[in-house]
Amino acid sequence: MSEDSHGTDGERVVFAILVGVTFGAALGTTVLQDITQGIVVGVVVGTLTALIFPAWTGRLYETVTDKLEE
Repeated sequence: MSEDSHGTDGERVVFAILVGVTFGAALGTTVLQDITQGIVVGVVVGTLTALIFPAWTGRLYETVTDKLEE
């Protein structure tokens, strides 16, 4: 990421984890019938997504922060 970008790599990873937790909680509630397992799966998937697809998570992070600043 460039110097003029909104977030650091750490912020991008935390953002991906939070998105993963949100979807994991919904998945855990509806499919797994256990919210705790869904949250754990969401954290793992969010972390892996941020590490494997840094450009995608960076773009999503910038899009969300831009919308929140409006």
